Amino acid sequence: MYSVLFVCTGNQYRSPIAAEVFRMQLAQDGLSTQFKVNSAGTWAFSGQHAPLDAAELARSFGVDISGHLTQLLDAKMLKDSDVVLVMEEGHKEAIQVEFPFARNKVHLLSNVVEGIAYDVPDPAGAGEESRVIIRDLIAMIRAGCGKICTISKTD
Repeated sequence: MYSVLFVCTGNQYRSPIAAEVFRMQLAQDGLSTQFKVNSAGTWAFSGQHAPLDAAELARSFGVDISGHLTQLLDAKMLKDSDVVLVMEEGHKEAIQVEFPFARNKVHLLSNVVEGIAYDVPDPAGAGEESRVIIRDLIAMIRAGCGKICTISKTD
């Protein structure tokens, strides 16, 4: 079984939504039994529910994160993951500095999926723009599922 870890800052919006969309796409593609999917945050407070607006925003796109509890990224999660997909270059740099053993398994999500390195903006506090950010993130995960699966098996 391959393990994919999605990482953002607070583990409240981007990474739990990305993880759930990836799980949904794996199920649709008949690959659920081949992958373990998790999410965490570089500055998360563990054990918190996703904010109500995050859950409502996700639900508006058919994604249920209502049962999600935040997790602070730690060494065990990184060791247990085959690939770590981060939302921002700063996440990648922070992980590589704090956890050098994970250096080669950390990748910027946009670079893996689209071949272009850019940060996925944080929708928290983004107002009207948050809907566009989440819509684009969901589309990226759905379109890039195959690439994420491939990199998970090769890293």
